Amino acid sequence: MLTCETCGNTYDKAFQVVLAGRTHVFDCFECAIQALAPSCGHCGCRVIGHGVEENGVIFCCAHCARHGATHGLRERIEDDTVAGVVGAAGRVPGGSTAVGMAAMTEV
Repeated sequence: MLTCETCGNTYDKAFQVVLAGRTHVFDCFECAIQALAPSCGHCGCRVIGHGVEENGVIFCCAHCARHGATHGLRERIEDDTVAGVVGAAGRVPGGSTAVGMAAMTEV
């Protein structure tokens, strides 16, 4: 049994998330989101879906990006293989792309 790094609960169904080469352990998605999801640069909510990014600031949606961004937004995806995975669903009209991916494995 592993212990959640967010709440400290020891749980037999804990899972690991590997992000940027670092392994994290959680007992639920709520704790994983609290620990790993970026906060919106405008409203402060956790960005758990496709976000929009400008100059290192992540926004939860196009509305917040328009209110919080100072410049035009551009596509962030540079690799065609990643663009193929994200596809049109990862893009916001007039905005950017999905913010990140993590590999997840059950323990």
